[in-house]
Amino acid sequence: MCELSKTVELPKAVTLEKKYEMLRSKLADYLLLQVNTFIAGAGERAIGPAMELLTEKSAEMKVREAQKKGEDKGTLAVHSLTKNLADSMGETFNSDYRVETMESSQTVTLDRCGCIESVLKTAETYDMSQVQAKSIFCGACMSGYRKAAHALDIGFKGKLSEKGCTMSFSENKA
Repeated sequence: MCELSKTVELPKAVTLEKKYEMLRSKLADYLLLQVNTFIAGAGERAIGPAMELLTEKSAEMKVREAQKKGEDKGTLAVHSLTKNLADSMGETFNSDYRVETMESSQTVTLDRCGCIESVLKTAETYDMSQVQAKSIFCGACMSGYRKAAHALDIGFKGKLSEKGCTMSFSENKA
């Protein structure tokens, strides 16, 4: 009986940071694939209505989460949307962000948004310009928070920057 001896090298362990980057990249691929498939099937004119439906559902989920936790009034609603944004875009997408708390408001600033950063890296692969991708993805994200704030009867202000955005939630509707 002849025994074959073969040494198999196992891959080196991937760092947590590298795994995070791989997951972000894969998520961006899936998001862009969905948008690209939708555009190919329904046409570019259907983007507006589809994004409107997406932002409605996104806002409903945020409101439902706040209500489930009893955080759907005043300061608690402000805190709920702030935490949701910080968790979703900040932590999940490993963004550079900060939260500023004032007397009756909170502001989340994404100095570098890991979500849009990942999407923009891959946009061309799906025949989408960076401007178009940012308009679709940042527009849907910000609109979802705006609609959730409105449904929770709190104030909202949002502004895009080159690498991220700023969203403020306040008890005082402005």
